[in-house]
Amino acid sequence: MSVDAQVSTVRLSRRLLVQRLAAAGFSAPVIGSILASEGMAQEATPVPAAEPGADLREVFDLDPRLIQYNTSNYGTPLDALDGAFLTPNELFYIRNNGPVPDIDPGTWRLQVSGAVDTPLELSLDDLRQRDVVTSTSFLECSGNSRSHFEPIASGTQWGNTAVGNAEWTGTPLHAILDEAGVQDNAVEIVSQGGDFAEMQRGLPLGKALAPETMVVWAMNGEELPVVHGGPVRLLVPGWGGIASTKWLVGIEVIDHVFQGRLNTDSYTIVDEFDRRLRPVREMPVKSVIATPVAGGELNAGEQVITGYAWSGYGQVTQVEVSTDGGSEWSEATIVEEAGRQSWVKFGATWDALPGETSLYARATDEMTMTQPFAVPWNARGYYYNAVFEVPVTVM
Repeated sequence: MSVDAQVSTVRLSRRLLVQRLAAAGFSAPVIGSILASEGMAQEATPVPAAEPGADLREVFDLDPRLIQYNTSNYGTPLDALDGAFLTPNELFYIRNNGPVPDIDPGTWRLQVSGAVDTPLELSLDDLRQRDVVTSTSFLECSGNSRSHFEPIASGTQWGNTAVGNAEWTGTPLHAILDEAGVQDNAVEIVSQGGDFAEMQRGLPLGKALAPETMVVWAMNGEELPVVHGGPVRLLVPGWGGIASTKWLVGIEVIDHVFQGRLNTDSYTIVDEFDRRLRPVREMPVKSVIATPVAGGELNAGEQVITGYAWSGYGQVTQVEVSTDGGSEWSEATIVEEAGRQSWVKFGATWDALPGETSLYARATDEMTMTQPFAVPWNARGYYYNAVFEVPVTVM
């Protein structure tokens, strides 16, 4: 029997066993244990960590202030951070393309294969014994702020809620690839997610070897939560979140440009003529006012504006704010930062006079790119980074 046929047989047998055990009332962790004892652990479709349609906030004891868009996607209201620089794990946005898999950290393995001299199979303990680094980085869904496009673009109608900033701990991907020995004909790597077979994303070799690209197993000083890709995920700072494959189980080095659906179809910029222009990569410079919130009522007198700014092209160097509808601008103070991959927190004081007005913020990064006032429409609603209006009433 061929390898493909063996894998197919394992998947069918495992799926049937899962269905029967679930029908008998066994919980997901118990089913996972039984499958592991039967030698059906990682090779096949994993047991879901949550029942279909379940509220992930309840299943994983997350912050109830997360905004539910559907059963797979939950947003972070930035005002709920209360000025915190790091986004707590339980309040970090969730974007899934499929069910959350229940992967046993003890049996988890990372397969490194393809155009390498020495294929590797690494356990979680193996990774922890290699170079360990900790870095602060923002992570933003490619479709963050999609709801601001007019006409409506396809996809989850995110507000400014699919972004967060965390401290990540793991091993630089380049160290793993160096150990495997990348061959001279290598062009890209393909990361394989453990949630379903089609969760594959190509990444140019140059970015895979960049010092900031990591295989991570900890988030904000804790084991990487299951709902955020644990036990191990890929982290590609600055790029749309789809590049940072969750539940990472495989890295294949290939000698050509990957033609998978998540590179050539789903995560591409499509214009009004239905032309695919380019894949989603670096996220553009952006700032969002966290407080006051849109529609808020404020007392006259000194008020404080706070918010966050980030760029996939490097360090945010300046944030400006306007308190009179965009007529006059003044520089805000960057009150906290943590390197080129992190967002910055900014603040500004303002003498609020009675009446209605609109607040704005705009960021500039080290490449001297500045937030625009308008963004070209695209069919899938990616890369929205126009300056946002925050209307308020001063009493």
